[in-house]
Order: sequence, then C-alpha cells, then structure tokens
Amino acid sequence: MKRLTLILSAIFAIYGTSFACTSAIVTAQRSSEGAPLLWKHRDSKFSNTRVDYITGGKYAYTGIVANNENYKRGMYAGINEVGVGSISTNTKNLPVSSQEEWDACTLPRLKSSIHRLSLQNCATVDEFEELVRSTKRRRGYMTNLGIADATGVVSYFEIWDIGYRRYDVTNNEGFDVRTNYSHAGDPEKKGLSTRRYDITMQHMNAHNGTFSPQDLINYSRSYNSCKFGNVLDTDKTYTCSSHTVPRYSSVASIVLVCDGNNPRMLVMNGHPVSSLAVPVYVKAKQEIPMCVKGDKMRLLSEDFRSLAYTKKGKYHRLNKQVVRDVLKIKQPEIVMPKEMPANIKAFNKSIDKKYSKYEKQVRRALAKHN
Repeated sequence: MKRLTLILSAIFAIYGTSFACTSAIVTAQRSSEGAPLLWKHRDSKFSNTRVDYITGGKYAYTGIVANNENYKRGMYAGINEVGVGSISTNTKNLPVSSQEEWDACTLPRLKSSIHRLSLQNCATVDEFEELVRSTKRRRGYMTNLGIADATGVVSYFEIWDIGYRRYDVTNNEGFDVRTNYSHAGDPEKKGLSTRRYDITMQHMNAHNGTFSPQDLINYSRSYNSCKFGNVLDTDKTYTCSSHTVPRYSSVASIVLVCDGNNPRMLVMNGHPVSSLAVPVYVKAKQEIPMCVKGDKMRLLSEDFRSLAYTKKGKYHRLNKQVVRDVLKIKQPEIVMPKEMPANIKAFNKSIDKKYSKYEKQVRRALAKHN
C-alpha cells in the first residue's frame, strides 16, 4: 500500500491530478492529413492550462501545459518540431514493484515526466523506446502513452516503473484506443473506463474511410453511450460519470498531426461542448491564437460546467437542456491548412475574431439558465 501511494503521488505531481482521459491513435493511411493522428480527450481536476511553445531541450515543442509558474512540469499533450507527438492517459491496473524493490534501487529518480522527455529528446518512436529502457527503475508512475513520428510509426506504450509493453498499430487495424486501464495489466482491475473504451471503439469501427482531426474532436462532443444510446435524446436523469466521453471533469481535447514538414494540432482548451477547435502550428512558435494561449476559452468552459452539471453526492448530474442549447449553436468554420499560412498573425487574428463571436453566442445560451 505504501508503494502504491508513492506511485499515485508521482502521477499527481507529474500529470497535474490527471485522473481519467480517453485517447486514440491513427495511422497515416487512415488519416485525412496523410500523417498519423493522436487524439486525447482530457479529464482532470486541474483545468488551469494553456497552449504554449516550449524550448530548452534538443527539440522545441508545442502543447497543453499548466498555466502557472510550474508549467514546465505539467505537460499533458504535445508535438515537437520534427513531428513526434505524445499523449497519455492514467492507468490503474499495471504491476507495482514491491517496497523492497523500490528501496533497493540506488539510481537517481526521474525528475521529469517521460511524457515531456519524449518531446524534448526524440525524433522517432524507436528513440522513445530507448528512452523508456534507459529509465527503468527510475520511474515512479504508471501510464499509457501514445506516440507517433513523421515516418508513420504509431504506438501505445504501457509503462510502469520497472517495465513496459509496446503495441504498434498496423495498417490493417488503422487505429487503437486507450482509456484508464492497460491491456498488459490485471484484467480484473480494468474499472469503469471500459465503458468509454467501448463507445470510442464503436464509433471508430463504424467509421468508413479516413479520419480527419475534426472527426476525432467530435467524439469529445458526443454524449453517445453503449448502454443508453445518446443520453441527450431522453428525459431520463444521467450522471454520465463513466458512460460517455464528455463529463463534468472534461477540460480539453486535442488532435496532434504528426507531420514532419508541418507539425500541427487542432485543440480545445476547455470543455469540448463549450469550446472551439482551433489550429496551432509548431513552426509558428509563440504565434498562437489567444483564445487558447490565454484564459478566454478556459474561463468560458468553467462557466459552462457550473451550469451543465450539478453535484449530487460524489457524482455530477447532467443538466441536459444546457448541453442541448450549447450544442445547437453552429460553430464557425475554421480550416486547418496542411501548410502553415504565410501570414500566421493574420490567420490567428481571424480565429480569435471567430471565437469571440462564438463565445458571445454561448454566453447568451448560458444566460437563459442562470
């Protein structure tokens, strides 16, 4: 128990109390962008994040980071300048070394998350695997980490302190999914995140042709469930704490396009129902739309969550009419060119202008329920 407490403490310290996420990885052959896609729907108690460009390692990267003085420690998803993308989900059923094994290790403990190290130091998935091997017994956490590179290699790594398992996605499969358990772990301890795994797999198996970044973002806005269907179509009361991908704890959604020439992302820095997916380019460096670099989208998300979900016991009950009213609002069309626009400042300014109009519409919808 003491050893498990140490592991969980390390997870919270490194990942910012991230406790439940949904993710998928897609090969270049199944991607509309001709490059691998990595999708992460982020759930967490910690929502104070921003999108930023980070330097200081071998490679610079852009990602969702903690919006405080310790932002370099809190990194939740990102892509570097050579096209390596990295996402992660918490997992609870992987092996835990014994207290004796932990105490016997004299190697210095890893001070940075392997998530951040992957973006700072790796140009390929194989280089990342070498990094995982080199940090054996130095890690104090468990994670499912999705990673892809510009050569087209796409993999999940299920990682614990003294081991890992690699799962490559083949062209025949085209995609893979992880929530909050690991295939290499104890099957008796999968938990309720199997429900989100099942509905995401159901969506992706039913999809014909290639996946676009917007297709994956749409999963973050869907209240479909395997057990109840679309919960918004009924008058029954649901907590949606585990059956649907979007929940009270949802605080971001991001799709990374692992293109070596133009690494980019489609990102929402807030609850996906009240947010707008905007493109961000790594080559643009600090030129990032202010709606995701600043607090605007996140603060709107907090106001939406306070009305869309009501705390009842340890769960949050879904106020379905609030969600319906916001989802009815037509989102402005925002195109993510495969080549970074030549005038990136003007491109970002147009995005912020569209977001401001959208935000006003969402706030008018929310005002009806205050």
